[in-house]
Amino acid sequence: MPRRIDLACNELRTLYEDMHLGTVTIAQRYGCSPTTIAKRLRECGARIRSSRFEPRVVSEAELRQLYLTERLPLRDIAHRLGVSISTVSNRRRMFGIPRRPRS
Repeated sequence: MPRRIDLACNELRTLYEDMHLGTVTIAQRYGCSPTTIAKRLRECGARIRSSRFEPRVVSEAELRQLYLTERLPLRDIAHRLGVSISTVSNRRRMFGIPRRPRS
């Protein structure tokens, strides 16, 4: 039978909500799994943050404009759109936008 770790709600919520520590960091501190921390935080009434980035919409028209017309580098497009370079590259392929020839 697994042992029950006694984690005080006020302490957990302070670490998670006030100090903005993640479940992995808190779990390392207590010697348990991040799942245990997340479960205990829910029991304490805390709203668990998403562990993933919020999806960003990259429109085909905007990507075509920036990449083909303005000829911006992928790095600059990614910065402007607030996404990673790989997201820009993946969307370019998904939309069927051809690679620019190297000048």
